[in-house]
Order: sequence, then C-alpha cells, then structure tokens
Amino acid sequence: MRKFFIGFISLAAVIVIYLLYSRLGTTTLPDTAKQADFIDTIADSNMSDFESKVGRIGDIGVGTVEKANFITRNENQEVVREIGFERLLSKSRYIWETEKPFINIYRHNFICNITADTGTILVETAVGKTTPKDATFTSNVVVHIVPVGSGGVKESYIYLDDITFLSDKSLLSTANSVRYVSEDASMLGTGLELVYDDLLGRLEYLWIIDLESLHIKNSQAASLPGSKKQAEKPADTNGRPETKQPNAPDVAADKTTAQATLTQPASEQKKNEYYNCVFSENVLIDSPEQLVFAQDKIFINDILWSKTSSSQPGEADTDTQAASAAQPNNTAEVAEQSPQSTDSADTNNVAVAKPGEPNESPDKTQDTVITCDNGFIIALKDSPKILEKLAKTAIGTTEPAYRRPEKFDFAEGRKTFLARRIDYNALTDDVIATGASELKFYTADLGRTDPNKPALPVTVTAQQQVRFLPASNQAVFEGNCQAEMIQTDPNFQQQYKLLAPKLTIDLIKDANDRTSASTSGIEHFTADGGLVRLQSKKTAGRQLLGGTRLESRKLDYDPGKGLFVATGPGIITMDNSKISPSTAENGKFSLSKPSYAVVREFETLKYFIQENRIVADAPTEDGLIIDYFPVVNGKVQIDRQATVTTPHIQADFIKTVSGQSKLSTLSATGWIIYEDQDKQFDGSSLFYDADKSIVTVNGNQLRPCHLNGAPVNAIEWDLKNNSIKADVVGPAILQLK
Repeated sequence: MRKFFIGFISLAAVIVIYLLYSRLGTTTLPDTAKQADFIDTIADSNMSDFESKVGRIGDIGVGTVEKANFITRNENQEVVREIGFERLLSKSRYIWETEKPFINIYRHNFICNITADTGTILVETAVGKTTPKDATFTSNVVVHIVPVGSGGVKESYIYLDDITFLSDKSLLSTANSVRYVSEDASMLGTGLELVYDDLLGRLEYLWIIDLESLHIKNSQAASLPGSKKQAEKPADTNGRPETKQPNAPDVAADKTTAQATLTQPASEQKKNEYYNCVFSENVLIDSPEQLVFAQDKIFINDILWSKTSSSQPGEADTDTQAASAAQPNNTAEVAEQSPQSTDSADTNNVAVAKPGEPNESPDKTQDTVITCDNGFIIALKDSPKILEKLAKTAIGTTEPAYRRPEKFDFAEGRKTFLARRIDYNALTDDVIATGASELKFYTADLGRTDPNKPALPVTVTAQQQVRFLPASNQAVFEGNCQAEMIQTDPNFQQQYKLLAPKLTIDLIKDANDRTSASTSGIEHFTADGGLVRLQSKKTAGRQLLGGTRLESRKLDYDPGKGLFVATGPGIITMDNSKISPSTAENGKFSLSKPSYAVVREFETLKYFIQENRIVADAPTEDGLIIDYFPVVNGKVQIDRQATVTTPHIQADFIKTVSGQSKLSTLSATGWIIYEDQDKQFDGSSLFYDADKSIVTVNGNQLRPCHLNGAPVNAIEWDLKNNSIKADVVGPAILQLK
C-alpha cells in the first residue's frame, strides 16, 4: 500500500515536476539587462553590414542577410547564450522578420537549443548596439535539451506550433499545442506560460493550461531514440565566418567540451527555493498497478529546487574539466575535423528530433498516465498563481465524491484510490486526502485454507480525511469510515463490513518483509474513535446462511498473529434465524439450527483466525452474559431462552463442507451460572462438547456446584435426550422440572 500512495505520487508527480521545471524552466529568453550585457555583441555577430545588404522601401528593409548571431557572455567571458537566424527576410526599425531563427542556451549541465521555421524579433538599439528584446517563433518550433556531463539531465524535446518571448515579463508562452518527449516521459497539452527570473536564477511559475495526457515511462518502457548521445552541436554554431569574430570563442567546435567548464552562475548559488504544483479537475493517475483520482485537485507541496546541484563544476564534472585542461587545443581540432560552410544543408537537423520521434506511441502497458481537465501549474510556494488556485477550491468535507471515473469499473486486480482533493508534501512524503475518499486494495483470505486462492478485494471509505504518514508508517482514515471485504467461494459468499469514526493502519516498515501472514503489507489495524461495528453476512445465492454483528469501543487486527481484539464494553450477535435447519444436528445449542446467540458485557473479545477460536473476558465480579434463543418457524422463542453468565469463555469452531462455521466446544471458567425455563445451575466451570451434545459442570471449594439450588458433586447434561445426571451432596432435595 505504501508504494501505491506515497511511492507512486512521489515517483509520478515529482518526476513530472522535475522533468518540466528543470528542463523547461531554464530555456526562456532572459532579460539581457539583468545578466552580463551583450559583450562585444557587434564583434560576435555578422549584423554590422545590414544596411548595405538590405534594400529599403520607406522604413521597411527588404532583402536577405544570412547567418546572423547575437552572443551573450557571462562575467567570465564564457558564451552562455546565442540568438540568431539563418536569414533576415525583412526589417523595420524595431521588427525583424526572420527565417530559421534559433536560440542556444548553455548551462553547466545541459545545452538548450530552440529552433523554428520562421520568427519575428523585436529589437532595441542603444549606444549603437542592436539587441533582441522580444520574439515570436512560429511553425515547427522545437526545444531540444541536450545533457552535458553527469548532472542527471536527460535528453528531451518540446514541440510547439509557436512560442512568444516577452523579456519585460520574462514570459515564454503559447496558446497552442505543447508536446514534450524524453526518455522518461512524454506530454500532450495546449497552452503554456512560463516565467523565469534570470536575475534570481529561478523559475517563477510554469503553467500547462490544458493537459491532455502525461506519460511517465517505467523502467521497461522503450527509450527515446538517441537519448544516450552526448551533446550535439546546436543550430548555427558554425554559420558565421571566423574572420568577423576575432575575440569570440570558437563556437564552431563541439559545445560539450566548451561548456563543461562553465562557472556556476552566482544566481544559481543562492538559497534553496520551494515550489508547489497543482493538477486541477478530474485528475486521474493511471498506472499498470493502480489508479488514483482526485475530483478537485492534486497538490504537490514543498518541492525543493536546490541551487547547489551536485553536478556543478568541481564536483560531478571534475573528470570533464580535467580532460579539457589536458587538451587545450581540443576545440580547434574538432573544428578542423567538422568544417561547415554558410551554404551547407539545414543545420537544424542536428538540433531537432528525428521525424518519427514526436509521434512515438508510449508503451501503454508500462506507462503511468496522468490526465486532468484543467491543466497543471508549478509555482513558487505562496505565489499569487498558487493562491489563485487555492482560492477557487472550496470542499465540504462531508460531501460525497462527485463521481467515480469509468476506468474504476474496469480496474479488476488493481489498487484504486478516489478522493475530492489530495495534498502531497515532497519534504515529508505525507499525503492528505480531503473530503470523501475511497481506497480499494487486495489482501489474502483471512482463513488461508488454500494459499493459492486469489487475493480478496477490500474497499475502505472515509467522509472527512485520509492521511498517509511515512514518518509513523501509518494511514489514518477519519469521518464515518467503512471497510468492506467480500469473499466468494463456490458454495457461498461472505461479506465483512467494518464501520468506525476512525481507522488507523500501521504499515510494514520493510516492504520486502511480507510473510504469508501479512501479504497485504499491513502490520496492525485499529478502529476506534467511538462506536465500532463489525458485521459479516454469509449467503448462498439469495439464501442467508448466517450473520454476525459486533459492537465495541475499539477493534484491533494483527495480520501477523492472525488476531482480532475487540475492546468493550461490547456485544456480539450471531444471527442464524433464517438458515435451513440441519438434519444432522440435534444439539440443543447448535448454531446450525435457526437461532440467535448473543455475547454481551464483555471487556475484551479475541478472535484467532487460524484456530477459528473466540475468547471473551469480563470483570470477575460482573461477568459477561451469553444468551441463546431458538427460532421455530421463523419466530424467536423468547420463553426458551438459555443464559450463561461467566467471567471467561472460549469457543472453538470448525468449518463444515458447506463452508459454515460450526461450534465444536465451549468452555467457561472462573465461575458460571446457567438458567433456562426448566433449570438453574452454577459452579466453577462448564464444558460443552457439540459432537456429543453433552454439557459438563464442575465445582470447587470457592464455587461449589448447585443444581436447582441443591448442592451436587458435578452435572452431566445430555442435550439429545434432555437428561441430567447429578449426585446430591448432603441432605437436600433435587427438584427437576
């Protein structure tokens, strides 16, 4: 169970967040005024001769300029960003229409290449320098993230119809389709907003407005083709003539080596940031082993985005740096081996996925799939975007869940969990489901007569809250809780139902330590918080074979010991009033005959599953009470009531061929009192043998034996013949009715 509730959400949802914010979150076009300025921008580009190559009609330039680049360096003079295009189609004072625009972003552990067929770039000119400000890429927009070193970033692709960059807001957005593909996951959606604060080096928020599906690939799923490759050369890294950039690094070389030594930016060395994520409306998490559904929202809180990645230079990339230092001319050698002219084939081919990649069909038998009706958002904790989502959430804790997803009706054999809202804390792994909730899982047959029998379905519901707490290894259900299990055999169906204000499940600490006695993963189970009721009903078709009802203050179950313990004061009722009379049973107190049996006023009642035994105890001075009522022609025979009062009883049962439980023996010790319409006796102990239909009563010095008031040595009562044998002690008259 822990794997389902905690492990799955931790694995599925948190991986989703990591994939999106750690890859997408650093690809937006930064505000260039907040980073190192465009150092030597003109020297590092071929834009200085625009006016000589572009014809003009009024303020509009008409003509083409090829292979233009803007290069941004950090304070260490390292290239951190390139913005350019293959061809300038037209330009006005502020707007350039371009063909094959691209953005290449370099980080210490990955390279991000953004390409498109066409683009519109809004530029600014100040102090004789022209810099891009905003941009819109259209048609076949591809974002390609390529890993560098061993930082944990995996190769991935994002396919878009268009994308808009607004530098004033640090906003990247699109209203159209968004498709994400990586070795670990793929996503289909519509609409994206992403704000990245380049000065602080952090993601502000990422919002997928309409999520169609998110596939998380399991370990056996197929890998993305080419996902094991090292960093490829980004678009247009060789397109500009070296003679026009004497002070620039040789960006025609393999960028893996060049970028492996990038210094960790100061903005990335600041304190850790915490994020929240919200999936909204009819959120369904579908995996091969389980289904999770939240009608309103799934919140993933306190996601830590560490600014001290173990992959920064000096740690995980030490070997790469050493190799770079030992071969200072490596980049020049690569450049000489891989020359490219300005007239070469489309360089986008090295930066985008193969044609078949975006249409790859996920392995549906292995994938975990997340869908929802209103998208999802990742944002800084307590950000206005998250607070806006919270403000729209108003849950009545006693209201039932809106509906059951159709997939839940076809989830045979899989664990399922349904709730109004689910909150997961990434720091503590705590999971809290608010509102009406339903959990379904499978456990072994309580009787375990056949180890090959299939597991039995168990459904647990709560109307107020469900909490899964890894620190205490517990699951807690609160508010009108109900647990139901149905056992089906060829000859009968047994239904168990538990109702309580609160249910607490202690889970096995070691998931691998599951003996045959605890295959459900449960170490201990407690029902308390008020009146606790346990009901069972056995039927064969429409015929009622029997039923039992237990009411107590607390109920504990230990699967390892195979033990139920009910703590009272309590009462247990066995209703066999509607069963067919057994022709083989002639005993006066047979539970195989139509009858009622009631045990009340007990302090503790224990049921040992393997032994099929009930042991009940009560305070010595008061005792517990057992009542037996025969049923004749459907009517309870009140005048034939038999009552036993004793502080301790033990009842052993056996199963018949038809699957019914048959009383085998019953013993009462400490002291006993028996009464019916014909007789009354008492003593120190009583033993009932159902096979022989004989009741034996003995006495001792503290509790001598009496029969109808007369002292006797012992009593032997033959129930078949209704005859009693007893030896009177001393002068007394034995009266039998």
